Amino acid sequence: MPRILISSDRSDSGKTLISSGLMRALSKRIKVRPFKAGPDFIDTGYHKIATRGIPSINLDLFIMGKEHVINSLIKYSKGYDISIIEGVMGLYDGIGLDYSTYQLSEITKTPIILIINCENIGSTAGAIIKGLKDYGNAKIAGVIFNKISSEGHFNYCKSSVKDTEVLGYIPFSKDVVVPSRHLGLYTTEDYSPEKAIDTISKLLEEYVDIDKIMGIANSAEDLPEVNDLEIQDTEKKVAAIAYDAAFNFYYQENIDILKRKFQIKFFSPLNGETVEDPDLIYIGGGYPELYLKELESSITSSWIKKESYKGTKILAECGGLMYTSKYIIGFDGKKYKMSNIFDLGISAKGKLTIGYTELLTLEDSILSKKGEKIRGHEFHISFPVEVNEEKFIFKNIRGKGIKDGYDGVKVQETLATYTHFHFASLQSSAF
Repeated sequence: MPRILISSDRSDSGKTLISSGLMRALSKRIKVRPFKAGPDFIDTGYHKIATRGIPSINLDLFIMGKEHVINSLIKYSKGYDISIIEGVMGLYDGIGLDYSTYQLSEITKTPIILIINCENIGSTAGAIIKGLKDYGNAKIAGVIFNKISSEGHFNYCKSSVKDTEVLGYIPFSKDVVVPSRHLGLYTTEDYSPEKAIDTISKLLEEYVDIDKIMGIANSAEDLPEVNDLEIQDTEKKVAAIAYDAAFNFYYQENIDILKRKFQIKFFSPLNGETVEDPDLIYIGGGYPELYLKELESSITSSWIKKESYKGTKILAECGGLMYTSKYIIGFDGKKYKMSNIFDLGISAKGKLTIGYTELLTLEDSILSKKGEKIRGHEFHISFPVEVNEEKFIFKNIRGKGIKDGYDGVKVQETLATYTHFHFASLQSSAF
């Protein structure tokens, strides 16, 4: 299982584009499986484009636990020549040192390649690399410098590095840029990063030693075999999954887990689509706040409400919670009617809420049984301005939730939460 982990000293260092560019460059030679550390929905889309359609798999130690992370890495790496894991934030960032990219490297025995943004530094690059290497005795096997202005600049940076292989650099280029918005980089549903990925892959091939990267990947220690035999139901039910520019925050592994029991049918609320007689409806997060006029006029809203009253199992996460509320106040200050399943009013514009959650189950739901603790994460700028629901399914041990440290509202078999979940970590779910 040749593999590498791409990390850095901080966010905004160029990890996503360089990881994607490397995936594209190597995909010309061999089969590449992309992975993403942490609870990220956006970067995985870039990986999929970079590898010409290979889904990227999340590895999150806090939510999934050590065993599930190792199993997912091994299972999804099978049949591929190299696995490339993009780290999250800085190398040691997590909850303290726990659940960090560093800890992921240690647990999965994966060598690290650092990306150092040298736009405003020279010889200090060596100090940063030494500090990262010594702080936790990390398995740093190589470094790539980003945003290098000249050959002289590269030599200043390179000469400062001791005891770490310098694999090359990425010259500064105006074409290697992708736009951002309030929750990070633009999603691939709204923006194509094809030009940026293609440009950076060519720069990597010209200025970085790809063969040395392959050598580092091949040096990774062996991991044990796992039994990935998954029992499929002989009589599949139907799971309807909302997917379009408004709703696209899904873990690939969640969809794969649903495929064990359900026939998957995607539908677009933006296009007014419905699914006949679904057994489960899954509405993930995304950017409903950017498409409020379209969602308000969509016939999908009344269909979802009808299915909820019928008792169809529905899981609505974050953006899904917003869509199943009475209304959303948009960035323009106007109210837009939504599905009106829950007596909630949501404002699209607030402060960023981001972080892990841990929830105590107060009442049985499609996700867990009373008394169980489950984990997930929050990622939104919206917030409730009107909460008339009086009963909540979860108490937040960690995280913010909907109101006063409680998350999860329920009508019939419809559950809506601000928390996003990874189904591999759930003990008693209906999935």
